Amino acid sequence: MNAISDIFKKQPLIMALVVFVIGILLGWFGMGWGVWPVQYENGDVSQLRPDLQQQYVRLIAYAYPANLDAAKATELIQQLGPNASTIVSDTITTSTGEEAIRVTQLQVALQSTLPAESSKPPVKEPSLLDKLRLPLIACGVIVVVGVLGGLLFWRLSARSAATRASRPAYVPPAPAPVEERPSEPTPAGVEAKTPPVARFMTTYTLGDDAYDDSFSVDGPDGNFLGECGMGISETIGVGDPKKVTAFEVWLFDKNDIRTVTRVVMSEHAFRDEALKSKLAAKGEPVLARSGDTVSLETATLVVTARIVDMAYGGGALPPNSYFERLTIELAAYRKPEAEVEATAPTIVS
Repeated sequence: MNAISDIFKKQPLIMALVVFVIGILLGWFGMGWGVWPVQYENGDVSQLRPDLQQQYVRLIAYAYPANLDAAKATELIQQLGPNASTIVSDTITTSTGEEAIRVTQLQVALQSTLPAESSKPPVKEPSLLDKLRLPLIACGVIVVVGVLGGLLFWRLSARSAATRASRPAYVPPAPAPVEERPSEPTPAGVEAKTPPVARFMTTYTLGDDAYDDSFSVDGPDGNFLGECGMGISETIGVGDPKKVTAFEVWLFDKNDIRTVTRVVMSEHAFRDEALKSKLAAKGEPVLARSGDTVSLETATLVVTARIVDMAYGGGALPPNSYFERLTIELAAYRKPEAEVEATAPTIVS
């Protein structure tokens, strides 16, 4: 269905002509000849088939001896039309026995009253080509009109394309140079060049009102170390979808009694002192800026949250007040002293 819809959008004139032709064919041939064909009523004997006309003559021939009314018989025979004499002669030829005798007697009785046989050639039954001549002419006209319309549309499309091609191509302005940020150092409490034990990527997009992403932090040996994640902290405005103005980035350590939280806020929320004070109860407020990194540290784990990509939404709300998109990369590190404590032998006295 999508392909047909695309064709309608790209070539509306041609598709309209095709639909018109199909409608004519279905209406004319399908409905006019198949569903509701023409029905003839109240015809006369001159419109009957030749075999039925001869049967009509035989009936008159059998009835004539009873009353010998030549005038009445002539009136009935003349209803066959100008070729009545020929039809009577053909009836004699196709009859046998008593039927042939009776029809011959009728012909003799009517010789003086029937008009001379018409010099015009007998009317021939129209052939199939004659019957289809008008529909074929109509279809031919429709096809010619369709072809001419298609050619006209093609010429107009080609002219429009040539006009567009003659216009100078739009060259977008060069993007502003991106400020290079120094590579993020290894977080405090972790040895330099120590690889993270786990790395995750989470993305929020406007409309995901139930957004709440969490990840399990496991050691190289598969042991559970803790969890980290990000969820919605505060919204602004009314209506759907929710307009998120702040997120909570959190870290849970199985070896720590507390969960560390940072509140990543929009520029509007960060500059609103009342809202900032309200969210400070959930965690340390942090202004969201693309490329910045936030660290969360517990007894044995350190997690860095780097803002990979972000975009603010627009509309009636204050500028830079809610997020349309926010992507954060979470990297979890294990503190060296935690590894030593985990591997040190336990001495039992």
